[in-house]
Amino acid sequence: MPAYALPGTEVGPRRARVLGIGAVVIAALIIVVWQLIPDSRPADDIRVTLLTTHVGAGVAAGTDVRLDGVRVGSVDSVAIAGAGRQRIGLDLRRSQLFGLTDALTVDYAPGNLFGITTLQLNSMTGGAALHDGATVDLSSRDADRVRDATLTALLESTGQLTGDVLTPKLTELLRKTSHDISAFTPLLQAIGTTARSFTETQQLPPSVLLTQFGSGLAGVPGLLAGAAELLHSDLTNQQLRTRQDLTQFSEMFAGVQEQMLPVATTTLYTAQRYFEGFLPIASAFLDVVGGSVGAPQRSDAELGELLTRLGTGFHDSPSGPVLNARVDLDVVPGLAGPLSALLAHQPWGR
Repeated sequence: MPAYALPGTEVGPRRARVLGIGAVVIAALIIVVWQLIPDSRPADDIRVTLLTTHVGAGVAAGTDVRLDGVRVGSVDSVAIAGAGRQRIGLDLRRSQLFGLTDALTVDYAPGNLFGITTLQLNSMTGGAALHDGATVDLSSRDADRVRDATLTALLESTGQLTGDVLTPKLTELLRKTSHDISAFTPLLQAIGTTARSFTETQQLPPSVLLTQFGSGLAGVPGLLAGAAELLHSDLTNQQLRTRQDLTQFSEMFAGVQEQMLPVATTTLYTAQRYFEGFLPIASAFLDVVGGSVGAPQRSDAELGELLTRLGTGFHDSPSGPVLNARVDLDVVPGLAGPLSALLAHQPWGR
């Protein structure tokens, strides 16, 4: 049996040559037809190229391209376009772009809960409408129009936060802050106790209390004016223009601080030690005095009327206040004559 023959076949040398030549011709025809037949892409598809300085993790051929969240195509290819630049080819559906221009921005973002990356296009105002074969340069000056929000970038930023921010120094700062804030705990407790005591003991509505407290502000302008006048008098005081006067003025305050205040403090402490027991007695006495006045408004009116009558019952004289009095002595003729003669020489008497 010949070497090229197979058992059970009828292939001879002539037939083997014919089959080989036919296979080569068919392969060549397939290649020629594939190269000569024009691209039969749908008329609605366009190809757009993006030039960027960074490609998000997971962006490759077949990655979904979305416009404002809606899928409008896919990534056709990703290649290097030079030093520090990448070329991303996009296959887009023209009818779904709705006037998208080359002023677009690009986001590499997760497209689902599993973190699969999608290329998100965001429409912006201005620019020229995208067309087939258009190239959008998002490198160099427009690199800020590309944002990487992929899961990988998120994990990387989290790692940088952990390594750069959560340091021992920050931990020590937080510990000191907590310690310093705890020093204000007594103050906060006092404020809370005061507010609770006020709530438990108040007997008047807040509107009345605020009205009374607001009336105290009526004296604020006068207080400020007096303080300004006092400050102005200090600045223009003729007695404080020489260094000697300033020295004496300073010595006076030093004496008040170093001599008078310590003595006054000692006196008050001594008075507290020996007279502290009299405070309940004074308080009880004042309570009794206050209880003796049944109606303060009525007592105020009666006391005012009494003082008014006393004021009208006296008049001033060179010898002091004199009571206004008139005595009818017509029924006593023996006293009326001498007294009338005596009082006639007194210009202030009646």
